[in-house]
Amino acid sequence: MQIFRSKADRIRLLGFNDLPVMILGMLPLAWLANVLFGGANPGMDVTESATCYGIAFLFTLVHWLISRQVVMQLRESFPGEQQTAVRLGLTFFLLALSVLLVSSVTQPLVRVFMADQGLPQPSVFFKFVMTYTLVIMVVAAYEGGYFFTKYKQSVLEREQLAKENMRTQLAVLKHQMNPHFLFNSLNTLVNVIPEDPATATLFTQRLAAVYRRILEYRHKELIGLEEELLALQDYIFLMQTRFEDKLVIEWRLSDRAVASMGARPQVLPPGPPKGGERTEEQCTIPREQPQVPPHLHHYRIVPLSVQLLVENAIKHNVVSSACPLRITITLDDEQVIVSNPLQLRDRTLSSTGWGHHNLRARYAALTGREMVIEQTATDYTVYLPILPGAAAVEREEGSAKALTRPLAPTGTP
Repeated sequence: MQIFRSKADRIRLLGFNDLPVMILGMLPLAWLANVLFGGANPGMDVTESATCYGIAFLFTLVHWLISRQVVMQLRESFPGEQQTAVRLGLTFFLLALSVLLVSSVTQPLVRVFMADQGLPQPSVFFKFVMTYTLVIMVVAAYEGGYFFTKYKQSVLEREQLAKENMRTQLAVLKHQMNPHFLFNSLNTLVNVIPEDPATATLFTQRLAAVYRRILEYRHKELIGLEEELLALQDYIFLMQTRFEDKLVIEWRLSDRAVASMGARPQVLPPGPPKGGERTEEQCTIPREQPQVPPHLHHYRIVPLSVQLLVENAIKHNVVSSACPLRITITLDDEQVIVSNPLQLRDRTLSSTGWGHHNLRARYAALTGREMVIEQTATDYTVYLPILPGAAAVEREEGSAKALTRPLAPTGTP
């Protein structure tokens, strides 16, 4: 047990530097203790009054230091929010023992002093209750200061996250509205119209769906995994219509996900695109895509995060007939894994230039889990954590929705 702690440790465990509070708080608390225990008798002279106040101050100092040490030690031993009830229960119990111990040691001396001064002596029970009440006041001050500090930190973090989200959304709109994206999409559409009007219609509908989802997800922090993959289909369709067989998307299930299912999943057969009025069936990509395993249906993920990774892979790598780009999307029990071979347009680009800073920050703030990036000489892989439904709901309920907005993909590194 560490008794003497540095200022940094005190701030970490208490939430603030408590020395000024101790200096200012012990003076009135000692006066209150002196009054409660009969040391403020009007018949005393100045010397006797000062002596009584000095004894009260000494007792206040001892109990304050003990309370302070108990609070710091237990907060270090039980740091989690879910351990608050246990920590407070132990705090009250240990402080009750400390009051009994200190009183049993000092009671004979105090009794002799008060008898010499002719002062009335309160009952032992009264002394215990009053002393314990004063000790609880000290603990309440520490707990209140700690939680107020944590509250201010959470407000600042939410404000910072809101600013980060605003920058992300501006970057998203800038990217999706930039001339290159629109030019490439419209140029692809012009080329498809004469050859396949039905595909051209579907291309237009899915281009609109990409923009529509950006607006829909503005106020969502987490969405279902199935919904995320459905949204991804529209973007992949646009890219595969543009690049044709130069872009290959592979969908896989990890061995762990397959084992959890108990059997290998069926694969959705490719279906022909439909023209005419847009329906939900037209949102399904006419490519092979594995079904989301039933045990992952309730899992949630940051909106459009997988699309961001696919988008950046296409942006930064060569996509050509001579060098097709193969992007593999793997569903696991705890994460979505997006990987592709490194065939960079710019060989000087590192993993920090792939536009993942905002996504990492969002994952840290919303899920409390880290987005892992692995880069080798030949491959680039990103591991996106997914949250079970209960954990995701708890995260969303704990966030300030008025201050935060959902992540949407950005094309800027």
